[in-house]
Amino acid sequence: MTRSDLAHAGPGGAVRAVYRRTFESVRLHRNYRLFFGGQLVSQLGSWVQKVAQGWFVLQAGQAHAGTALGVLVVCQFAPYTVLGLFGGALCDRLDHHRALIVSQALSMLCAAALAALAFGGGLRIWQVDVLAVIQGVVMIVDTPLRQAFVLQLVGRAQLPNAVSLNVSVFNLARTAGPALGGIAIAALGLAWCFLVNALSFLAVLAGLLLMRRTELQLPEPAGVSRSVRGIVRDTGATFRYTLRSRVSLIVLILVGVVATLGTSFNVTLPVVTGELHANAAVLGILFSCYGIGALLGALGMAGVGRTGVPMLLWSCVALGAAEAMLVPQHTVLGTGIVLAGAGSALSVFTANASSTLQLSVPAELRVRLLALYSFLWIGTAPLSGPLAGVLSDRGGPGLVFAVAGITLAILAGFAGWIWRRR
Repeated sequence: MTRSDLAHAGPGGAVRAVYRRTFESVRLHRNYRLFFGGQLVSQLGSWVQKVAQGWFVLQAGQAHAGTALGVLVVCQFAPYTVLGLFGGALCDRLDHHRALIVSQALSMLCAAALAALAFGGGLRIWQVDVLAVIQGVVMIVDTPLRQAFVLQLVGRAQLPNAVSLNVSVFNLARTAGPALGGIAIAALGLAWCFLVNALSFLAVLAGLLLMRRTELQLPEPAGVSRSVRGIVRDTGATFRYTLRSRVSLIVLILVGVVATLGTSFNVTLPVVTGELHANAAVLGILFSCYGIGALLGALGMAGVGRTGVPMLLWSCVALGAAEAMLVPQHTVLGTGIVLAGAGSALSVFTANASSTLQLSVPAELRVRLLALYSFLWIGTAPLSGPLAGVLSDRGGPGLVFAVAGITLAILAGFAGWIWRRR
């Protein structure tokens, strides 16, 4: 619908038109509608469990709570950091639809095990860590599969819209989930939080089982060796393709730097709150500002429904500018407004990066490239947090924001120069 059409439709018609455009993939594709609804429920459940896990370890760890929380983070991300690069080649050898059903069922069993142990009164920190490792192993296959599955649900035309809606689901869950988790812990107890997450996977599994396989654009499992050597060889071929592909190289370099420098708010915002002489309630408000901005950015991208390298570069510049603008902020209001802008820019960047990458690569390499893409987001977590902490200790959160802002702006400019030279 053009701007002229919106103008003649009147306020009510314009709102309906924007709504239809924003949720186009949900309206047009029954299978994606099932997937979208299941992800919304499951993501909220996952955040409830994350809060409950952290709270349990904090209470059970007592004097060594900080170390125990650090070990939990390592257990969650170490499997992906070590093996995540090979997940795509492994997924190529699987039926994506059936593999997703298995991975989601395994995730549900991990949550159910936590709930059973907690209800029985025998839950220990080491058990939480072991189950976190198992969940981390499941993520090696589940993460690239879920991203590649979107294209198989909606096709190329609606992919940017569907990816943006997925980003909006994640940001809605990230904004509301921790609050729901805190309320659930206080009202129901830890065991019920784990059970809530286990039950939330039923929404995903029901959606996957109710899908019409005839409407799925599933690739044929690769007729290649299932040996470890074959998986390693295919992963190496993915790296070689990336180095030859201008679009893939630009996207993945930008993602790697943004993931390392531009997403450290979990580390920096508590320090910012202290410098503002504010309390935990203000910290929650700042995180909410960031989350609301991210949600609005993702929904805006869903309405636009377009993607490409130029938009990716501009969103990277916008994120860098927002990070730099956080340096001189000395009020809660100013910090909250800029954080909303940063969240919005990051959502636009994320949606563009995923869509641009998927639409630019050969079908036989798509899942492998998405595994590399996911590795840059998840596998860099053990680096980005400590790096932000060191910079913050040396120069305060302003130094973290300044380094991120300057680096992202320079990198986006350099990537733009490479792009224009094609």
